[in-house]
Amino acid sequence: MTFKAQEIRALLKLTFPILATQLAQIGMGTVDTLMSGYVSTRDLAAVAIGTSLWLPTWLFLAGVLVALSPLASGLNAARRNNELPNLLAAALWVGIVLGSLSGLLLWAGSSALPMLVDDPVTARIAADYTLAIAFGMPGAGIFLAYRFYAEALNEPGQVTRIMLTGLLMNIPANAVFVYGLFGMPELGGVGCGIGSSLIFAGMAIAMARNTRKRRLPHDYPLWSHVLRPLKAQVKEMLQIGVPIGVAIFFEVSLFTVIALFLTELGPTIVAGHQVALNLSSLTFMIPLSLGMALTVRVGHWLGSGQYVLARRTAWIGIGLNLGIALLNASLMVLFSASIARLYSPDPAVVSTAAGLLLFAAVFQLSDAIQVAAAGALRGYKDTVAVMLITFVAYWLIGLGLGYWLAFGEQTAMGAKGFWSGLVIGLSAAAVALGYRLYRVSHRPDTRPASA
Repeated sequence: MTFKAQEIRALLKLTFPILATQLAQIGMGTVDTLMSGYVSTRDLAAVAIGTSLWLPTWLFLAGVLVALSPLASGLNAARRNNELPNLLAAALWVGIVLGSLSGLLLWAGSSALPMLVDDPVTARIAADYTLAIAFGMPGAGIFLAYRFYAEALNEPGQVTRIMLTGLLMNIPANAVFVYGLFGMPELGGVGCGIGSSLIFAGMAIAMARNTRKRRLPHDYPLWSHVLRPLKAQVKEMLQIGVPIGVAIFFEVSLFTVIALFLTELGPTIVAGHQVALNLSSLTFMIPLSLGMALTVRVGHWLGSGQYVLARRTAWIGIGLNLGIALLNASLMVLFSASIARLYSPDPAVVSTAAGLLLFAAVFQLSDAIQVAAAGALRGYKDTVAVMLITFVAYWLIGLGLGYWLAFGEQTAMGAKGFWSGLVIGLSAAAVALGYRLYRVSHRPDTRPASA
C-alpha cells in the first residue's frame, strides 16, 4: 500500500468518529431549530438569533481547547506519555475558566438583544433562549477538554458514543420544556435552551467518567492538578489555542452579524437565512472534521521528526476535502427546495432558504480548501497567521463586500448580497491559507514562522 493510500486510510479512520461527534454537536442546534420551527415562525427566528450567538461562543471555546490535539499527539508520538495527564489538567482549567467567561458573555449578549431586534416578541424569546444556554457553557468547556484529549490519543470513538447519546437525549429533554410535558410550563423556543444546557452538563459528566476509566493512571489526582495546573502548559495551550479560537470565531461570528443585519428585513428572511446557515453548518462539519484529523496526523509526524511526511499528509488532506466538497455542493443544488421544506412548512421561508442554499453550495469548495489548510497549519502550531488571514478574508472582504451588495443603492440584493460576499471572502481565505501552508511546510524545521 502506498503512503498516500495509507494516509488517506488513517485520516478517514480519525475523521469518521470526529465527524459523528461534530454532527451530533451541531445537531443539537438543529434539534433546537426544528422543534422551535413547529411552534411558530417567531420562535424559529428567535432560536436562529440565539443560536447565532451561542454557537460562535462554543466554537471559540472549542478552538482554544483544540490546541490539545497537536500538543497531546506530539507528546504521544515522542513517547512522553507521563506528561499527558498534567496536560489534561491544564486543559480542564482552561475549559472551566473560559467556559464560565463564555457564559457571562452570553448573558450580556442576551441582555442586549431587545435593543437590537425590532420585533419585541422575537427579541424576548431570543434573549431567554440565549440566557438558558449560557448556564451550560462551563459544562461545555469541561466536555471539550476531555473530548480533544481522547481524540488526540486516537480514541475518538468514545467521544462519538457520548455525543450521539447526548444528541438523542436532547430531543426528549427539549420536548419536556418546549411543549410542557409532565406538568412543566410550555416555554416554546426558550425550552430548547433549557434542555440543551442540561445535556451539556450530562455529557461533561459522562466524558469525565470515561476518561478516568480509560486514559488516566488509576491513582492520578486529576482535580488537584486542575486547581493547580502547570503554568507552562496553560501558557503554551493559550498561545496556540487562542489564535485558533479567534480564527474560528471570526468565521462563525460573521454569520451572527449577518443575522442581526437581516433582522430589519423581517422574521421570514431571518428564518430562511437560518435554514441555509444550519444546513451549510452541517455540511461544513465534514471538512472541519477532516481538518481536525489533519491537525492530529501532522502533529504526529512532526513529533516523530518526519517533516516530509507531515507535508505530504497536509496536501493529501486538502485534496480529499475538495472531493468531499464537490459531492456536498452537488447535493445542495439538486435538492435545495426539498431540504428547505424539512425545516419549515411556511412557503415564504422555504422559497428564501432554497435560493440561499445555491450560494451555500458554491462556497463549499473554497471553504473545504481553507479549513483543511488551517487544520494542517495548526498541526505545525502556526496559528497566528491563520487568525490574521481569516480576519482579513471574512470581516474585511466577506462582510464589507457583502454589506455593500446587500444594502447598497445600486445593488440591494438583501440576504443574497451577504452570501455573495461570503463566497468571495472564503475564496480569498483558501488562496492565502494554501500559500501559507506551502511556505510553512517547506521550512527545514517546525518552528512557527512570524505571521
